[in-house]
Amino acid sequence: MDQIKDDVFGTLLSDNTIGVHHDHYLTYHLDLDIDGQANSFMKTNLETVTVRNHSSPRKSYWSVVREIVKTEADARIKLGLKPSELAIINPNKQTKPGNKMGYRLFPSTVAHPLLLTDDYPQIRGAFTNYNVFVTPYNKSEKWAGGLYADESRGEDTLAVWSLRYIQFINS
Repeated sequence: MDQIKDDVFGTLLSDNTIGVHHDHYLTYHLDLDIDGQANSFMKTNLETVTVRNHSSPRKSYWSVVREIVKTEADARIKLGLKPSELAIINPNKQTKPGNKMGYRLFPSTVAHPLLLTDDYPQIRGAFTNYNVFVTPYNKSEKWAGGLYADESRGEDTLAVWSLRYIQFINS
């Protein structure tokens, strides 16, 4: 180790062998048709609200804000910035107590890319800029990074596909 004077971007593992720092991203395809295809994607965020009643010792509280996503671009999410819950709902179906029928997704802690967004490897891997994408099924869009992310120029990836303004079905 004392012979290495340059930044080697990794850890010396043995003679002439460096374990390069790198990352892996996993993608999941979820088919969440709930009693048919007339479903919506709903984001639920916890928001800080300032107390305006000066007779209260409280200065703030939190409130639940729900948003039905209308386009693919609106559905891109960077997890971990604030508490959130994601749900796929069927606005036409209700549970006995009156809630929308659906699936709730509870995100856990996540990692974010460390490269600059205009760095070539990050352009190719721009699908890692967001943790959640919601897109309609398209057989030709199976791989988030294109067929071969390491050979991509960034033009055939989830980051580009999700720029479409496809109107989701909402009732």
